[in-house]
Amino acid sequence: MSARTHSGGSVVPIRRLGIGSAAVRRGSGVGGSGGSGGDGDRGMVPFALIAVVLLLGSVVYANTLALGGPVVVDTAADDALDRAESVGRPTVRAAATAAAREAALHPVTTPANTNAGRALDPDRPFRDALRLRIALASAEALANARTDAGGLTATASLPAVDSSDDARAAIERVSVAPLANGTAMRVTVRNVTLTATRGGSVVATRRVNYTVAVAVPALAMHDRTVAYESRLNRSPFEGPGLGRALTWRLWSVAQARGTAQYLGAPVSNVLASRHVELSTNAASLRAQGAAYGRSDPAGRAAMIRATGRVGAQDLLVPAMDSGPSWTGRVLDAGETATAPTGGSPSTATEEDRWGPSGGAAGADDISVGVNATADRAFIAFLDGDSARGFDAAIRGAYRSRATRRVSVIGATRAQRPPPSPPGSNWTLLSERDQEQVVVVDRESRRGSSARSVADERRTVAVRHRVTRRWTSNGSVRTTTATWTDRYRVRVTLSVEYVPKTGPDRPTDPLYVRGGALDGPNLADLPGAARAELLPPGAADREARSAIRARTNEVGFGDSTVDRTIVHGTRPTGLDDWVYRDLIGVREEVRNVSVPVSRSAVAAGEANAARRLATAIRSRRATLVDAPETYDGAADRARVTARAAYVDAVLADLDARAAGSTARNDAYLDRVGRLRGNADGRIDELARVAADATAPEPAPAGQWRAGEVTFTPHGTPGYLPVTAVDSEHVASLAPGETVHPLAARNTNLFAVPTDDAADAVTDAALPPERTASLPEAGRALVAANRTAAATNASPPPDGDDDRERATLRRRVADGLRAVDSRALAVLDRRTSLPPGDRIAAVRAANSRWPAPGKRTAAVVDGSYAAAVARAATARAGTGDGDEIDRDRLALRLRVQTADAATNASVDVPEGIRAGTVDETRAARRAALRRAAKRAGSNATERLHKRYGMGKLGPVLAGLPVAPVPGYWYATVNVWDVEVAGAYPRFAVTAPVGGPDGGDGRVRYVRDGRNVTIDVDGDGTAERVGRSDRVAFRTWTVVVVVVPAGPSGVGDVDGNADERSAGWPCPSVPKGTGTSTETAVPGCPASGGE
Repeated sequence: MSARTHSGGSVVPIRRLGIGSAAVRRGSGVGGSGGSGGDGDRGMVPFALIAVVLLLGSVVYANTLALGGPVVVDTAADDALDRAESVGRPTVRAAATAAAREAALHPVTTPANTNAGRALDPDRPFRDALRLRIALASAEALANARTDAGGLTATASLPAVDSSDDARAAIERVSVAPLANGTAMRVTVRNVTLTATRGGSVVATRRVNYTVAVAVPALAMHDRTVAYESRLNRSPFEGPGLGRALTWRLWSVAQARGTAQYLGAPVSNVLASRHVELSTNAASLRAQGAAYGRSDPAGRAAMIRATGRVGAQDLLVPAMDSGPSWTGRVLDAGETATAPTGGSPSTATEEDRWGPSGGAAGADDISVGVNATADRAFIAFLDGDSARGFDAAIRGAYRSRATRRVSVIGATRAQRPPPSPPGSNWTLLSERDQEQVVVVDRESRRGSSARSVADERRTVAVRHRVTRRWTSNGSVRTTTATWTDRYRVRVTLSVEYVPKTGPDRPTDPLYVRGGALDGPNLADLPGAARAELLPPGAADREARSAIRARTNEVGFGDSTVDRTIVHGTRPTGLDDWVYRDLIGVREEVRNVSVPVSRSAVAAGEANAARRLATAIRSRRATLVDAPETYDGAADRARVTARAAYVDAVLADLDARAAGSTARNDAYLDRVGRLRGNADGRIDELARVAADATAPEPAPAGQWRAGEVTFTPHGTPGYLPVTAVDSEHVASLAPGETVHPLAARNTNLFAVPTDDAADAVTDAALPPERTASLPEAGRALVAANRTAAATNASPPPDGDDDRERATLRRRVADGLRAVDSRALAVLDRRTSLPPGDRIAAVRAANSRWPAPGKRTAAVVDGSYAAAVARAATARAGTGDGDEIDRDRLALRLRVQTADAATNASVDVPEGIRAGTVDETRAARRAALRRAAKRAGSNATERLHKRYGMGKLGPVLAGLPVAPVPGYWYATVNVWDVEVAGAYPRFAVTAPVGGPDGGDGRVRYVRDGRNVTIDVDGDGTAERVGRSDRVAFRTWTVVVVVVPAGPSGVGDVDGNADERSAGWPCPSVPKGTGTSTETAVPGCPASGGE
């Protein structure tokens, strides 16, 4: 601080020394520096004082130690507790391992309605039962684990479980968590009390938690089994699983068999229970591979056997084995499978063989063409008298508009004379005006273009006269005055080309002779327009009328317009020229085709007519082929007719497309009534079937070499729809049987179409097949080829010859209807006398004397062309032969095709059974060879089952757009539902045994009750049930084949096929059997 100076002296700052307020004041002598005090002079503790304090303290401490002696610490209790804690850890691990094995062997999947069962969380009963077992086992093991050390006894304990009510608390003391993908688990046991006692008195206690790793994959075994069961119960729309796998498998099977049936193979039941059984087991084995990493070895072996037998039966024996015969042959194969040994599971990937080898059914498209639609539209276009017909299209190309325009273009007007009295004092009494309109001058000018027909100029004079009457003093006098107005009036006449149809293009030349056919080309239209709107004298008349209409005030520039439509004269040969051009367009349109996917037909989304219309619209510009400039009106008429015809085809296709949409809606409605879940979602099923080559499984975990492997074992490993006895299910009593798989498939459009199913039996089928004339003709041709190919010489009166002769006679009778239709067309469309008409038909028939080949000619149109050629030759029409022949052939082609389609023929039994086509003999020989290898005469069994008229197909399925000439596909639907339950399902895994050797853990689901002695009274309480692995799922299968009388569908009289166990599978129960209640939709038992 600064010092203040008084009387020459100075006051220096005070330096504080010591502690507290004690201070020593020191002053400086006079004459000191007198400046500022030193800033570094601060309060400081004397070091001597500190040293004294430290010395006294050390003396006191040393004296205390000398008087007290050594310190003794007692650690015996802690040592005892530490030892007890270390002993308890392996004890808990061993107890948890044993409990986990028991929990896997007797898993709880449904808690019981008991005190102990209600302690389990119903959403996770397996884990809670596992925790309860660990808690009880750990309590018992720890109670037997005691240690002695230094006279102390240490024990470990858990709270007692004296009743079932304490079970929940015991569960809460244990937690489990998966390790290594669930192949091991971490177990934590909490609140273990360690107690150290000496002479019965508690010396010390401690509370600890034990966390141990247990190498038992109980959690993974349970979780993967739950995942497997979940896959089995999934519908096709819920992701990878049985429903989706059944979809693409059964669609493949049904499409293949349906196509074979359509082609004439003896398939009466397109989709049978054996196919559902085989596909269900194949899909379940694949689901096992997805869930566990491998599938049941016995199931795989049985699957191989079943696949071979189903394939052989489909090929050789249309009637499958049933009952114990089928069950034994399939399941016995599984029992011979070699099981893995030594705890080392096989690493073979047999699951791959169950996947489909290629794309699913429905990948092939059906080609649908315009075909007869082009012919029918062409005939309607030619015959139509509407604005869209042939004549209207041609006439519209010669259409023009004539316009007459009258306008006042000038005027010279005189002044009206004012009233002029005859003298003074005259008063005007009245005035009377008169006028006269006359043409006083005429001028005609030449038009500036061909479109200007006339340009007339007229001078019109309006002569006015006014008469006035005057009066004065009783006298009357009349005066008259005149004047004249002159007007210039123009009258023009023009024509304008205004065709109504065809692409908008300029046309040149016009109104002069020439163009494509060097015809009038509207050159006559000016004269026609003049005759219509400006005949002689009309210009004067219109000029005078224009002026009269303007008596008050004439407006310059105003016009009076009159219009009319006129058509030019068409050149000779125009119609034939245009028709000849249209022939090429018609054939090009006729050949347009589009692919229609089977999946779209199956999904009710196919609309071939709409697709064809779209295809033609995309090609419309090419088909019409309009030039940049039309070569006169004739060229315009040609292109207009092309456009009008293409539009007529499009209109027909659009109308059919609307009908197809309505039919698709009705079809989906029927499917929806059959299987409500599939309503509106058939397209999804179709995509599943069409897109899948082998659905990618979603594995439960990532498996790596060296990890725990799981092997499922079903009892039986393959679930048949037939009965299974005690030989294959050990828990069954002798003589008892169960049906572990139940299946039902319902054919929606069975024979006859829209049949309810069970009312139709084999006996109700007609003894002979009725076929259309084209089909019978093809059968006759094939039968003749087969007879020629045998190189045999059967007796003339043999059965085959008699049957072919019968068919030949019936086809010839059917062809008479075709001849009659052809004669009717000749009568209406030609002027030939009856004798010439008959001669023309006979000339055509002579080209195909064999009825079978003549039928083929009717179908492909050759017959109609031959009749038309013969008729036009007899008519001798000269240059018009080509046109007339095409016109006639077109109508004959449509009419005779309709007659052939409507005619029916009864095909003899022998033709159906053995000689339908040229390949039947080779197929029969192959059947005999295969049957010989199989040890049975399959051919005889086939003939016995399908003889007597049952071999030939009859109409089944729903025709898609079944309008004559438009039917392009047949569709049928099967609703499939399966339900199954394994009487016993186990999963095994190799793990280290308690003695250090190899061992196995087994997880078993067998439907038994699970009991645990919860309160330690020696009596086990029921805590739940180990439900069997059970499932139910469904799919809808759709088959599409091209159009044909055979159709596709079940024709064996059983459209609603149900296996013996339907609707709920049966399983062993005690000494008998019962329905498996774990299957969704099956009635529950009496409860617990």
